[in-house]
Amino acid sequence: MAFRLLTLGDVRLLDPSGNAVSFPEKGLLILAYLFSHPKRAQSRSAVSRLLWDKVEPAQAYTNLRKTLSRIEARQRELGHCFIKIAASDIKLDDRTLECDAAGLQTPPSSDALSDLRALVGLFGRLFLESIESTGDGLSSWVKQQQQQHLTRLRETLMTAIPVAKSASDIALVKDAALRIFQHDPDDEVIVSVLAETYSTEGKVQAARNIFDGQKQKLWGDLTLGPDIHALNVVRKVFEKQRGSVSASQQDSGDRSVAKADSGLKRPIPRLVLLPPVESVPGSQPFLPFADALIEDVTIALCSLTSVSVVAPYTAAQIGRHSDKADTIAQHCISYVLDTKLSGHGAQRSLFVQLIYFANDEVIWADRYDMEKDNLAAQRRQIARRISMAITGQVERNELAREYFERSPTAYHHYLLGQRHLKNLGLPDIRRARKEFRAALHDSPYFSPALSGIARTFSREWLITARGDTQLLKEAEKHANQAIAAGQDMVGGYRELGVAKLLLGGIDESVEALELAETLSPHYADVAADYADTLVHASKPGRALEKIEKAIDLNPLSPDVYLWTAAGASYCLGEYEQALSYIEGMADSGLANRLSAASWAMLGNQKRAKSFVRKARETNPDFDVDTWLAVVPLKEQWQRDHYRDGLRKAGF
Repeated sequence: MAFRLLTLGDVRLLDPSGNAVSFPEKGLLILAYLFSHPKRAQSRSAVSRLLWDKVEPAQAYTNLRKTLSRIEARQRELGHCFIKIAASDIKLDDRTLECDAAGLQTPPSSDALSDLRALVGLFGRLFLESIESTGDGLSSWVKQQQQQHLTRLRETLMTAIPVAKSASDIALVKDAALRIFQHDPDDEVIVSVLAETYSTEGKVQAARNIFDGQKQKLWGDLTLGPDIHALNVVRKVFEKQRGSVSASQQDSGDRSVAKADSGLKRPIPRLVLLPPVESVPGSQPFLPFADALIEDVTIALCSLTSVSVVAPYTAAQIGRHSDKADTIAQHCISYVLDTKLSGHGAQRSLFVQLIYFANDEVIWADRYDMEKDNLAAQRRQIARRISMAITGQVERNELAREYFERSPTAYHHYLLGQRHLKNLGLPDIRRARKEFRAALHDSPYFSPALSGIARTFSREWLITARGDTQLLKEAEKHANQAIAAGQDMVGGYRELGVAKLLLGGIDESVEALELAETLSPHYADVAADYADTLVHASKPGRALEKIEKAIDLNPLSPDVYLWTAAGASYCLGEYEQALSYIEGMADSGLANRLSAASWAMLGNQKRAKSFVRKARETNPDFDVDTWLAVVPLKEQWQRDHYRDGLRKAGF
């Protein structure tokens, strides 16, 4: 059996048993260089220019001579002569040496699909992808070889597309196109090929599967940071796909690449639109209009194929049921549109929120003003706006759910971690981190778990109040990894915003959380984090507006919402309001320092000192100046204001 030279990815030499054997690094590059030449030979001057183009020619020749001497010595030890060294040139003896890239040099056969399958098998990584080039000559040659290989793959793909008939053939075409797309996302022909293969219903979910699989192969250990360009080109494929759906469906008989893959499909989710309820007295004249409006929306949504809509009669029965949750679960309903009338006099508004029932998550909410004298004219317009919003949000959420549910074990651990994170105590934070790490053990590229770990580190930094910068560095690292693993998912951007804030990068934090809110404008937790950042950015008025929006979206709010609202209120000088928010917390002890400062600013020294004592019990080493030195606050007035309250309280 022959030795084998690996050049796709890492460059290594394997013995006939498949074990790696040591060989001079420059010698491996020379072997690869000779394999790429048609005559398997090159002059000494060409090899020296390739490897040492940044030094004087005389020095390059000296370096080459030393390298060739080491190669000859190693070949004698192995008992094999791969390179024959003459006075003017170097020749490859490939009788006992194979190269993995040799398949890229063989002429095409008459079976394009077999050729494509063989090439796809080789393209796990690019030619000499892992080497660190020290010269322009070597770098240019490597890029040239990589481009030649991609061109060969592309030409073979184009030849194979017309004969791709079966589901496995279509999958092969997808795989090859994706490998080219990852390295040349601006190739419009390849984008079109991908768009056609995703043109039937459900193929966006399949696209996400394939993209994630390729991403794992290409990104290794997740050392990359955010790559907005990569996100944009992936979206480019999906936009192209949406534009080609109708055309490909009409012409499906003539387009073999647009055939649907066989396999199990996820069940179509069910949606119920509950009739509105009267939240304040006096809304009775508006209820018939609101009922008719929701029935209009229900009928409009019945034309969708991506969601199954519960009929208005059953929806009304569910709305009147004393235990709606059990009834919804009994009927396997995935989404609930909850509606409520509010307001006074002639000014009424219809509040609607779309809830994903499995985890009680509000994925969208809005409020529509209604004027009694203009209800008929408003009805069609409001119904259309609600219908369009529901359609987009359900489809988007289903795409995200497919990502979550692909790894059931990882998803289970993630949900357990999320449950622990609802509490702000240090033991719960560390239990959450343990669950998120367990999720990554099952699925190393599970972006939500990476985001979760980032949050545990930033939360631990806040709770311990020791100013441990390493915790924040870990939070930032895991947030970047979450973005790299799931660039169109909001969690990574959210956690990056939190970490940047606590590290003092307030403007960077605002930017990250603005992007997070853009990706998910009705995500209550994102609005809450954005509010917290605005507090630190010395914009407490805007912060209070954001946190009130979060509380509106998530009325049974977690403590961290109320804590943020209390902090914003304190900055605005609304001390009683701050204390009111703190009293609403399930564990108000977490805000003892803020309570003490608020009572002190109100002049109640007795209450202030009682909270100082409570705060000292959990953190006896707390020092005002040390803490304020690490808390990121954009403007000095805010720091002075907080210090004043804490000092007056007795810290």
